[in-house]
Amino acid sequence: MVQGEGMNIQWGKKECMNILVCDDEPLARERLARMVKAAGHDVVAQAANGIEALEQVRLHQPDVVLLDIRMPEMDGIECA
Repeated sequence: MVQGEGMNIQWGKKECMNILVCDDEPLARERLARMVKAAGHDVVAQAANGIEALEQVRLHQPDVVLLDIRMPEMDGIECA
């Protein structure tokens, strides 16, 4: 087992991750959220652009953020 700040990994055991999904297309965002949940992880928040994603990161502190590249207001590259 490896432990550290924010880390608890047991070799061979799948850990659930908290994931934020960000896409400006609602259907794509919902489809990706379903895939994440089906893989056994939690979708802690969703966002429609980079500005919303940054706010959701502050609120939820996810382990992983899945960002669309092309979005209005702030794209995924600028957000990352």
